Amino acid sequence: MRRLPALLVSGTLILACLLLIGMQAGSPLLYSPRSDPGGGDHSNPAAFDRVRGDRAAQLLPLISDLMDSPGSLVLNIRSGDFEYAARDLENYRKVSRNLDSLVINLDMTEGELLEFRKANQQNLAILTELFNGTGRWNELQTLEIRYRDSGDSQMLTTITYEGEALRRRIQDLYRDYLEQDQVMRGTGEKFGLDTSGYAQSVVDFREIVSRIDREQHEKMTTLQTTVTPGMDTYRLTLGIERQRVSYLDAVNIEGLLWEHRKDRPDEVDLFIDSRKAGSIPTKPDGSFSYSHLVEHDRAGTHTVFAVYSGSVFSEIRTFFVETSETSLELKPPSLHDGRAGFEGVLLAGSIPVRFAPIEILAEGKRAGTAHTGEDGKFSVDLKLSPGDHKVYAFFSADTFPLAPSESATFEIFVPEPSPDIAGEDGLLANPLYGAIIAISLCASCIGAFLYLRRQRPKITPPGPVFHLPGERAAMSADDEELRLSDDGGPVAGVVQAAGEADAVDTVPVGDLSCLFSALRLAVGRHLAFLYPLSLTPRELCAMCRELPIRAAVCRFTKIYEQAQYRGAPVPDDERDMIAGAARSAIEGLGGVDH
Repeated sequence: MRRLPALLVSGTLILACLLLIGMQAGSPLLYSPRSDPGGGDHSNPAAFDRVRGDRAAQLLPLISDLMDSPGSLVLNIRSGDFEYAARDLENYRKVSRNLDSLVINLDMTEGELLEFRKANQQNLAILTELFNGTGRWNELQTLEIRYRDSGDSQMLTTITYEGEALRRRIQDLYRDYLEQDQVMRGTGEKFGLDTSGYAQSVVDFREIVSRIDREQHEKMTTLQTTVTPGMDTYRLTLGIERQRVSYLDAVNIEGLLWEHRKDRPDEVDLFIDSRKAGSIPTKPDGSFSYSHLVEHDRAGTHTVFAVYSGSVFSEIRTFFVETSETSLELKPPSLHDGRAGFEGVLLAGSIPVRFAPIEILAEGKRAGTAHTGEDGKFSVDLKLSPGDHKVYAFFSADTFPLAPSESATFEIFVPEPSPDIAGEDGLLANPLYGAIIAISLCASCIGAFLYLRRQRPKITPPGPVFHLPGERAAMSADDEELRLSDDGGPVAGVVQAAGEADAVDTVPVGDLSCLFSALRLAVGRHLAFLYPLSLTPRELCAMCRELPIRAAVCRFTKIYEQAQYRGAPVPDDERDMIAGAARSAIEGLGGVDH
């Protein structure tokens, strides 16, 4: 019974620890203005003062790197060293991100710096596409050699058409790159930086475009196929209604298959930028049409051509997708239930931009992402750390023919959550945390109950009393009543004294199990063993190996095993040995009443 208070105290401490852990899991805040220590060993990163020195001096190293990075990148692309070009491109991305974060943290809103950032973002997108396009151009060179050796004229024509699409796109990239030249070099010269690396990148870019023009012109003039596009029996023509389009405009493509089969409709495969847009069935007069919605098309020139029966090619047509400016509006953030709510709309002129990702940034780091709906509106609730934040929304326009844009910046203060776990901003405000605590408490209570139930000592009935030879069974009237059941009969398992006879000497062989049970209970009480009834004869002998009665117990258990498991009767001359062994063992334990 002494263990019960200790177990209860331990269970209480366990529950208290689980509760404290659950409270910390609900709001794992390491730093806050109210709870931060005041010593020098701990500092709150959010409480650092903003740098107020010469902010331009902090930007000079980044601007200098951004002026030099394009030169090394374009040079490696020109020389065909794409492994080093990929490394330079990744470094260019990192420096650009560092510039954006620093400008936001320093709260620099100068118009010239914003123009530099915008031009740099455009250059990063241009050089990324140049890297991918030139890599694909080199792949086409290898494929051309393979198909020319195999004599596959159809694949040669397809490769030549794709090369033409790449050539026109790289020309557009070069024109876009030139548009950023004035802003990039002008900013560098204003800060007195060396702009020769950037100027060399323009020269190398022009060399790449010239080389691709020469190689593609040679392919187009020397292309030899079994069927000349537009000149065979099945002549195929193609036309585009509008040459210049913008976001969400429809490009209407029409064509005619001359001398087609009138008994059944034919199908013409249409390719946009060397990618199959679909198979279009022809009408009875051989005409066909297709409408392409401009939504995720890049800005610039796009090529279109059609193929019939895998061997008849149309001429290459083009259309130009213009870049549309966007406006991103963000409403002042709202706070509710410990979360910040952001709402806004993204428009391209007066057209809503649908299904576009909008990044919400706090202190220059992405806090979450929302997506616009059909009407261009978006809304999202985000959990921000307590403290002051400068937040704004940003649209990168990665897969859209749109210009990137960002919203106005708002300052919000997020209060600390209430320490009361049952409060609205506390631990139990989240149903998940409450469920975890409830399950932990229930599991702890059930485990403690089962443990206590298992450790509770069982009340075992008193074992049979055996009187040793020479001892008088002095039973009182009360003892006699205890040995009788309610109907006056003997209690099961109790060996009654027969007059003045000795109990052990009068025990029949069939009562060996009673002798074994009595000896087992006596040993169990002596050694404080909780479950003595589970002991086998050999285990009982082994448990007494450190006791003086070991020899007597082992002699008895040996005879008991022979009689119990072999079924052999005990000879009359061994009865005295059994009685002697039992008497010796019980006396060694302190007597019958021990």
